[in-house]
Amino acid sequence: MQRRCLLSVAMIVKDEEYNIRRALDSIKDVVDEIIVVDTGSKDRTPQIVREYTDKLYFHPWKNDFSEARNNSLKYPSCEWVFIFDADEEVSEEFRKNIRSFLQSLPKDVNTVYLPTLSYLDWDFKRVETASTPRIFRNGTVYYKNIVHNQAIYKPKVVNANFLIYHYGYIWTRKLRKQKYERTGTLIRKHLQECRNDQEKLYYLVQLYKTEKTGGKLHEAAAVGWEALQVLKRLTSIPAIGLEFLYLFSIDLLNAGLYELAQQLAKTAVQAVPEYPDPYLALIHVDFKKRDWKSLLKHYEEFKKAVEQASANIEKFGWTIMSFKDVPTADILAMIASIELEEYDRFNQLALERFDRDEDVREDLVQYLLIKASSKDVERSFIGLKKLIEFARRKNLQLNAQPLYEKIVEKNIPVKVEEIVLKQITPFSYYLLKRVQTGEDLLLEFICQSQLEKLVKENGVGGLLFVYTVLPEGERKRFVEKFLEDDDVLIKGIAKALFADHLLKESKFLESIRAYRDALQLVPELSQFIKPIVEDLKTRLDPTIEGVYEELYKFYASQKEFMIDFKKYVGSELSKLYLISNSDVAFYVSAIHTEKPEKAVELLNRIKDPSKFPMYHYRLAKFYSKFDKEKAITHHIKAVEENEKLADIAFGRFTYSGLYPNTTLNWFGKEDPIVWVGNVSEKFSTLGVIHPVRVWKRSKDGSLYAIPFPVDESIKAYKDLEKEFGIESHVKVKEAQLREVLLETHWDNVEKTDTLEGFHHIFEDLGIELTVGSGKRIVVEGVETSIELSKILSDAEEALIFHHFPNLSDENDPVWYYPAFRILRSSARMKRELSELGYDVIKEFFFDRGLRCVWVKRK
Repeated sequence: MQRRCLLSVAMIVKDEEYNIRRALDSIKDVVDEIIVVDTGSKDRTPQIVREYTDKLYFHPWKNDFSEARNNSLKYPSCEWVFIFDADEEVSEEFRKNIRSFLQSLPKDVNTVYLPTLSYLDWDFKRVETASTPRIFRNGTVYYKNIVHNQAIYKPKVVNANFLIYHYGYIWTRKLRKQKYERTGTLIRKHLQECRNDQEKLYYLVQLYKTEKTGGKLHEAAAVGWEALQVLKRLTSIPAIGLEFLYLFSIDLLNAGLYELAQQLAKTAVQAVPEYPDPYLALIHVDFKKRDWKSLLKHYEEFKKAVEQASANIEKFGWTIMSFKDVPTADILAMIASIELEEYDRFNQLALERFDRDEDVREDLVQYLLIKASSKDVERSFIGLKKLIEFARRKNLQLNAQPLYEKIVEKNIPVKVEEIVLKQITPFSYYLLKRVQTGEDLLLEFICQSQLEKLVKENGVGGLLFVYTVLPEGERKRFVEKFLEDDDVLIKGIAKALFADHLLKESKFLESIRAYRDALQLVPELSQFIKPIVEDLKTRLDPTIEGVYEELYKFYASQKEFMIDFKKYVGSELSKLYLISNSDVAFYVSAIHTEKPEKAVELLNRIKDPSKFPMYHYRLAKFYSKFDKEKAITHHIKAVEENEKLADIAFGRFTYSGLYPNTTLNWFGKEDPIVWVGNVSEKFSTLGVIHPVRVWKRSKDGSLYAIPFPVDESIKAYKDLEKEFGIESHVKVKEAQLREVLLETHWDNVEKTDTLEGFHHIFEDLGIELTVGSGKRIVVEGVETSIELSKILSDAEEALIFHHFPNLSDENDPVWYYPAFRILRSSARMKRELSELGYDVIKEFFFDRGLRCVWVKRK
């Protein structure tokens, strides 16, 4: 008995020899009739089609998809017509169920919507889904529009969840270009013929998508803005408009226009709350704005919408693009959970997501790993362990070092096999080894345990460094290797260190011989060795202190670091404390960390600070960032214990404590500290100004120095500057004085000693230097003068140069200049000058904290 002619398939094709066989194989046993209209193939497409059907028709291509589609509808003879393309394939569900489904439909149903799953990459991992009208009762449909032909069909409409797979979006560069040029031309032609805004919006969105696929970004943006204006004119949002709102919101988001992107996404949500895509856009907006609570809210709404849409995909008449981005949404929700310290939620999300094999953006997983590692790793460890397991399974190229660092630092008990990745950084290897063995790995990391090579490259510094870090039981054997070294200095110091061990072993005669051998090799060691030999002459005591401690301090005072750590350690300088509990590791890590509180913590863990002559200075520098009172204490202690720190810049003067200073009655104990530091970092104090300075703010707003140097010290400093030929940092430059004078139009000025170096400027500008002028220029002294009246004298008009630091820049040189002791802000200068009877005419601001105020007596 002949089968009822239930279903015809109608196709239009051109040059599809690589696709057509897959398409026809998938439907040949399901349909009763295969109709193929060829619009001009030049390949083997017609020959392949003839293997499946004799109903092959040829029709010339007229640059109109709808015209070709309507031609194909002339030939079907069955009750239903299935519109199908050569780059598609029907699913197994379609093949098994479509016939019985069609037979069950009542007579008033004329149109069936089917979901299409479009693959976007060659791995078939990125997809888009949309439901479109595909099956029609014969004679009830026709197509219009040149491109993206639109079916004009007859109700009643039903939806069926039988997937069609679409491969047409997987293009080579050549195919992409060809499709872009062909499609773009046809759409622009049709846009010229649009009769209303709804039709215009449809084709603008299609052009927008085409430009995004193969055109230039700025051209896509221009079309997008035009489409948005058209959409605003419509009273309701059509299906194509919903798709556009999502796509354009993502573009706006990527351009940094977060508020507008959020507005478009919310518009789409309000129109169709079941539509998942705009929720995804809102998640991305929240991520950019770091609104973590809102992100989690939109994430829950997104997941609910995705679940509903997946079960009812046939009800959506437009493309749903967010299905493929569910893994991304999961990662962003995990990041938000970590930021909000909702660790149970994070762990749950991680267990669910990373238990699947779906691909996830590697960069986002890396970001999540870094964020989670910066928080409470112990509470998030369940999820992090699952993340690492997923990364291993998917061979992700992640850097898990931040996680390993936190595990080591917090001493979290873990099994290495649970957290190790296939590829790890060199430092990660040592972190994992530290977790596994608990060994001190500093020397192994720095030189791969090639200790002799390290000594050869760094000389005495290398020898003392290795000796210091080695466990006590390994030191003697180590120095024995250098007792016959070619380098006389290394050999001599090795002999002295070896003698220390002999002394501890009560081998007194041998130790004395070794000390003397060392002295013969390096006579400079006498200051360390002679006191020990003299002690041994009076008593044979193994507890006598050997040369090591004093020797180490001597060399450490010459050079802060015994070796060039950066050369061996690179970027891991601040993390050495993670693989070693040695004082050296704590010190080097502290000096190179960017976090002051962490640096202080590490420095305070050092067991023997005396080995580091810069210890208190470094501690003071870090304390100055958050506890200025403690910074003062350590700065003072630094110069007292290491006298060279009294003159860091010049290196000539040591700390004497003989720095006359005074206290004025308006100084207040409760006045806030503004700045603390060692001024000799930038300028030598020349032995007459205290190197440690505190700047405090008085109640009247001026800044004053503590200690406050007396006039005699200031004069001595200025005299020594001239004697040493040091050009004053605070000297007014010729160009600065000239700029100000050109504003005043003065023809005379009071002659003073401080203007001697500027005579040529006055001559050039035609300004006479006279006595009793009434016009005065102050180029120095404001920063040492307690009362401005003394430097203004009886001037009727004046130019007053003075300095004031950038309060937000702790390295501003104005803080450091030794001869400054009082600094006035612009506001303070105006008040003080007003009290003296002057009005401010104008202020000038120059670089390096220099200012000038032009005043005139009221």
